[in-house]
Amino acid sequence: MSRSRTSIVALAVVSEGLLIALAYGIAWTRGEAISWNPSIEAAIVGASVTLPLLLGNEWVWRWSARHPQSVYHRFSAEVIVPLCGEVPIAHIPIIALLSGIGEEALFRGALNDVMLSHAPPWVALVVTSVAFAYVHFIGTVRRYGGMIPLYSLVGAVLWLVWWKTDSLAAAAITHATYNFAAMSWIKARARFSSPPR
Repeated sequence: MSRSRTSIVALAVVSEGLLIALAYGIAWTRGEAISWNPSIEAAIVGASVTLPLLLGNEWVWRWSARHPQSVYHRFSAEVIVPLCGEVPIAHIPIIALLSGIGEEALFRGALNDVMLSHAPPWVALVVTSVAFAYVHFIGTVRRYGGMIPLYSLVGAVLWLVWWKTDSLAAAAITHATYNFAAMSWIKARARFSSPPR
């Protein structure tokens, strides 16, 4: 395995592990537990919401291909495609699962609980969705900050999955399944569209 492949997996483990630790730290300081509420219904809803997210991703992908100066195209070409190309197929499920658990534990779990104890649900939806989006671009906001509205929309969908099911597990399943499918598709697309060596 190349050094960059090793570092991508290690970065995912460390960063998502830190999000999990932060989420449970917040819950612990408040004397509360993060409630996952897993169920068959949550799994079905979580998996089924993945399809509209993937269709939306495909639409944005095609639109950005026709608009190469857009931030969407730059972000895809400079970050997403190279990243997916470096991740070994066997590690995609691990990264997808870690991101589903870590990011949902923090944003739709602990942070959402804090917001809901001080503000109405719509404020929790907006704040947690924008925070979720912003975290993806820490250090690159000047270059890719135009992606924050799109990622906020994804965060809002994940929040609505949680709200509808009262299950953090449902949001985590949506998130992990989406990441797995999108990363696999982008990796396959890049492999088949690149010229043979």
